Amino acid sequence: MIRSVIVLLFVSLLSLTGCALKVVPQPVASGQINEKDNSQTVTKNGIAITVRNDQREMMSYNLDETVTSFLVTVTNGTGKELSIPSDGFLLIDNANHQHNPLTPDKLKEMVSKDSYYLMPYPYVGFYYMEDYERAYSNAVIGSQQPYYYEVYPQDIYTNAFPNGTIIPKSTVSGQVYFMADLANMTGMKLLIYLKGTTKSAQPDFTFPFAIKK
Repeated sequence: MIRSVIVLLFVSLLSLTGCALKVVPQPVASGQINEKDNSQTVTKNGIAITVRNDQREMMSYNLDETVTSFLVTVTNGTGKELSIPSDGFLLIDNANHQHNPLTPDKLKEMVSKDSYYLMPYPYVGFYYMEDYERAYSNAVIGSQQPYYYEVYPQDIYTNAFPNGTIIPKSTVSGQVYFMADLANMTGMKLLIYLKGTTKSAQPDFTFPFAIKK
């Protein structure tokens, strides 16, 4: 019982510390900011893209200090097919360092299969399977908040932004992952290049963010 209480307290503390960083979208032309979820939608030439930083996604894998994630939703309001290649996303931090996207395969390698048994500092973990099962049961009954010791590596693939063509009048959505520690940044920009746009040109869409601590 005591072990389960300690674990649940630590999970609560982890949730609170994860809220210390706040990633806030900065205004751009043709952009509309939603202050409720800190997302921004930019519409150009019939294409609407909504982006928000989704650090909670990385907290669930205990990677929030090394990896950051963006939820990207693209609506193709044109009459033509649209595509964003896997390398069409770039992250530029306030020091002008370029961060290339992580593939789902690479991210999965970083996730320990047994990560719910031993969590990061202060190294409180589950030493008995019954403690894990009991804590999970209590958590599900007592709250609607996510519980960070549950890790499902297959979700990395199902949640990732899909490759392929976006047909006219349709919408796709998914996560884009980057190796980046937001605690060491004061701001960043997510650049999006549509298929056919060279990286030496201006990106088709730019989403700047301020990082408040």
